Amino acid sequence: MNKKLVSSLLSVLFVLLAVAQPVAADWSGGGVSGNGVAPVYRTDLPSNAECETLGYDFGYKVDAAAPNGTFNIDGINTVTIYGSDSYTFNWSSTLGMDAVVVKAGNGANVYTYGVESKGDTNLHSPYSGTDASAPGTIRTVSHVTFCYDYEVDVSKTANTSFKRTYNWKIDKTGDQTALTLSIGQQFLVNYMVTVGLDTTPFVDSDWAVGGSITVENNTPFDANITGVADSISGFGAVSVDCGGAPPYTLASGGTLVCSYGTSLPDDSSRTNTATVTTTGIVGGGEATAAVDFGTATINEVDECVDVTDDKYGSLGTVCEDTAPKTFEYAMYVGPYATCGEYTFVNIASFVTNDTGAKGSDSWTIKIDVPCGCGCTLTQGYWKTHSEKGPAPYDDTWALLPNGANTPFFGTGSSYYEILWMAPKGGNPYLILAHQYIAAELNVLNGASIPPAVLSAWNEATGLLFDYADGASIPKNKPDGVRAIELATILDNYNNGLTGPGHCSE
Repeated sequence: MNKKLVSSLLSVLFVLLAVAQPVAADWSGGGVSGNGVAPVYRTDLPSNAECETLGYDFGYKVDAAAPNGTFNIDGINTVTIYGSDSYTFNWSSTLGMDAVVVKAGNGANVYTYGVESKGDTNLHSPYSGTDASAPGTIRTVSHVTFCYDYEVDVSKTANTSFKRTYNWKIDKTGDQTALTLSIGQQFLVNYMVTVGLDTTPFVDSDWAVGGSITVENNTPFDANITGVADSISGFGAVSVDCGGAPPYTLASGGTLVCSYGTSLPDDSSRTNTATVTTTGIVGGGEATAAVDFGTATINEVDECVDVTDDKYGSLGTVCEDTAPKTFEYAMYVGPYATCGEYTFVNIASFVTNDTGAKGSDSWTIKIDVPCGCGCTLTQGYWKTHSEKGPAPYDDTWALLPNGANTPFFGTGSSYYEILWMAPKGGNPYLILAHQYIAAELNVLNGASIPPAVLSAWNEATGLLFDYADGASIPKNKPDGVRAIELATILDNYNNGLTGPGHCSE
């Protein structure tokens, strides 16, 4: 045989022997798993009692080099091995595992989980050599054993809630604080009512937490439950209702649902812990949930208000998500049948939708209806307050022979029609007629008239009569100039610059 060929075959054989029979004394556990668990190398674990030796009640053994697949542990739970290459593998399980033993030869890597795990990656058999940066040869896995104890599965919810009571305020204003009115006169006042949340918009109270505690027996044995307890950090124990007093026998595959609930002193963040105790082969369990009021159910109180005005009526509804809201409206003040001083008080108020809490604000207007001398109003007022509108009727018009329809001298038009005729081109006749009609209505309404104004009014009567046919006075003639002068005297009277003074309009 060729010496080189013999030498090569011997070299391969030596390598194979080295892989198959590494020096146990030099083996070590190796790198951590995907979950960060560092394996511990053990040589004292008997192949058929590894889990018992480690202190666990049960073990499930998968022979051969950790073959890929899903394996039935107990008829209820399974474990799945995947990504196996005979040296390393990954696993997942429906049952929480306490430890996994990876056996190779006389030694084994033991992965111990401080908290039961249902899966991990990159588990491997021990390797030869002591230098972790150059681990050397990894031995083929001979079998894998999953160690576990049976325990009930516990889960819980923590549903928080609290009451939020809203505080409201109201502010009412008007565009008038004092008015001078003639007898029978009405005045339109504009109001604004603003409703919104107060400086302290709401007060929170009645903090509470409650929910369910679910106990599942995902084991092949009955679970003997001796108690289900619940507690909240910084608070203490909470009463639990499981539908009867313990103990409870929970059959394999069974579920027990309990409820709990309690009030809390404030909205501090806390931890809610449920603890299930048992006797027998199936152990107890624990579950926690955060008591977080940032996601709480808010029971809103007085989140809306109905707003009214004692003289206007309903204004509408305001809720906290649309506040503040301003209502704008107008109301007439008057008329007053006799002279004197009056006070007009107008109150806006709200009532909350739940507790009926109330609030209000008022606006007061002082009103003077002069006695004896009265007050005057402009031709603009009189043209809109006849029985033809559009403003409220002032019954002073009724003192004319035929009200607003009374003929104006021989013009062929009524008082009302003359007032609404525009003095195009500065028509002296219409300019004088407008002030003349206003002065006449003011006197009929009780306003005193000074002698000089009365003299001007009498002179105007003559001019208006003389030029009634055509309702026009020559603009640049003496009578036209005089008509403008007389109109000015009457306008000053109507506007309160002379005479008893002007009424509010």
